[in-house]
Amino acid sequence: MDTLLLSKNAFAAARAFIESQARPLEAARFHSLFDDGPDSAVLAALTAYQNEDGGFGRALEPDLRAEESSALCTSIAFQVLRSVGAPADHPLVVGGIEFLLRSLDVERAQWRIVPRSATESPHAPWWNHTSDEELYRSFSLNPTAEILGYLYDYRELVAGDLVVRTRDRIFGHLDEAAELEMHELRCYLRLLRTPRLPSESRDRLLEKLVPLLDETVTADPARLAEYGLHPLDVVDEPASPFLRGREAAVAANLDYLITSQGADGSWSPGWSWGEVYPEEWKRARREWSGIITLDGLTTLKRFGRIEGQA
Repeated sequence: MDTLLLSKNAFAAARAFIESQARPLEAARFHSLFDDGPDSAVLAALTAYQNEDGGFGRALEPDLRAEESSALCTSIAFQVLRSVGAPADHPLVVGGIEFLLRSLDVERAQWRIVPRSATESPHAPWWNHTSDEELYRSFSLNPTAEILGYLYDYRELVAGDLVVRTRDRIFGHLDEAAELEMHELRCYLRLLRTPRLPSESRDRLLEKLVPLLDETVTADPARLAEYGLHPLDVVDEPASPFLRGREAAVAANLDYLITSQGADGSWSPGWSWGEVYPEEWKRARREWSGIITLDGLTTLKRFGRIEGQA
């Protein structure tokens, strides 16, 4: 049976959507990946989301429309910075790291994911309780585990033993975990992909994550349309250490990704804000469609699933 590929026409439709409907950031990233466009254009587009305090906000995460900097939006900015290999002396990097160092809750060795004031701006309903101190008092891996990876990326900007103390807190939590919530697992996976992560930490992560994956990943092909952690969220490239034993699930997920493309060339979010902030949700939904479409194309390219793309 022939391997299903995203056709040239379908790819062209996705390109047209990104170029006409997506944010400049996603358009610049698309051109960098598929057209050898300059990484400088990606960094220039990302600049629009950085605040004077060095952190990132301004709806970089479309479900959080607050202007204020947050650990959440700053972690997303560092996903982009890592993807283009931004140097440690770039202003986006320097400012972002400085914000993270200032905003760390040293006592708990964690970052508060969003600011208390987030509810004052349009937002998805799951951010309604950002001012609830009891809710945010317990240790959270999201996005703390992911941010640890960015401190390793730019360790020359981080003084003292902060990296080691944060690492010990995160691994201590993992040692005690019988299961992981899907967003926490995503953060651990991004930490695992850190190029400068010490080998002993990488091995320890792999040892701990493997038995937890099956409890978190939605492998049933009939549930791929649901919001959840799918095989491609874990196995994001053919060289993934998690591919073995999941080959069929990954292939089914790739097939589903190809066949679920919308008529306008995009892939759309599988969630909504319900009845709240309807006009802001329209904008957020379009922005998410650009992000998800770019992510889908990136994954298909890595697995050689786009016709005519090496």
